[in-house]
Amino acid sequence: MSRVGHFTHVFVDEAGQASEPECLIPLGLMSDISGQIVLAGDPMQLGPVIKSRLAMAYGLNVSLLERLMSRPAYQRDENAFGACGAHNPLLVTKLVKNYRSHEALLTLPSRLFYHRELEVCADPTVVTSLLGWEKLPKKGFPLIFHGVRGSEAREGKSPSWFNPAEAVQVLRYCCLLAQSISSQVSTSDIGVITPYRKQVEKIRILLRNVDLMDIKVGSVEEFQGQEYLVIIISTVRSNEDRFEDDRYFLGFLSNSKRFNVAITRPKALLIVLGNPHVLVRDPCFGALLEYSITNGVYMGCDLPPELQSLQNCGDGVADPSYPVVPESTGPEKHQEPN
Repeated sequence: MSRVGHFTHVFVDEAGQASEPECLIPLGLMSDISGQIVLAGDPMQLGPVIKSRLAMAYGLNVSLLERLMSRPAYQRDENAFGACGAHNPLLVTKLVKNYRSHEALLTLPSRLFYHRELEVCADPTVVTSLLGWEKLPKKGFPLIFHGVRGSEAREGKSPSWFNPAEAVQVLRYCCLLAQSISSQVSTSDIGVITPYRKQVEKIRILLRNVDLMDIKVGSVEEFQGQEYLVIIISTVRSNEDRFEDDRYFLGFLSNSKRFNVAITRPKALLIVLGNPHVLVRDPCFGALLEYSITNGVYMGCDLPPELQSLQNCGDGVADPSYPVVPESTGPEKHQEPN
């Protein structure tokens, strides 16, 4: 019988986004005598898009890469492998050099998802290009968290939410960036991320009316693997009364992988729009709020009581106990955004 497997090396790129059956197809062509497999990807970012709830219940939304990273041989062990990045160097190579983002934009995701190991290696001329933008609350710190206590709404029988106040604020920031005298930004360098299709639609209409239709607007899934000089995030949800089940109510906002992808897209400036009274209920957005407040870059509406004391902590001296997201969180529900 002829042998099917004959490749000595099989490389699977973006393995974190492939379902396990998809990943196994090329692995079946590998030589069982001298074959070696390399799965390249980030299990802390978006996994396979699976629409079947039954398939998700049986784990199809967990990639082979993520499943292996949860097994003992691949897990982090600082005692045994402290000198090798805390993983067995024969099995795991962790790439920690980041060539995209400004240091201020990497600090939080590095703490939350990557054990504070990310190294800033981006081109300084690119990532510092907007540090003097006149609208920054704190010059030299390229982050804005703009609190908006707007109203969420739906149209007709559509299940998708939109937030008019946030959509208008997105438009305002896009206009300010595109028309800035000191730090003008090309429309092709601006990306707008929002989790709901209806909000995408509303923002696109507003941008079209002011001849800024070249600015990309889409869901987190549409931005994975991409990078922009400026990213603006509109979180949409704003009803402060529905907290019987925070994770159910927050929906897409409570997905740590989606959060990680969204905040790691920008190179030089990140602007987040949302209602702090709602977002504080989520560990990741709560950490972003704390980070923004303690660094003096929060602006907009009043803060919830549990965050107001942070405004007196000084610029960046506070180091709150950020929740660390485990390297593999196991099966996680993943849906297409509405």
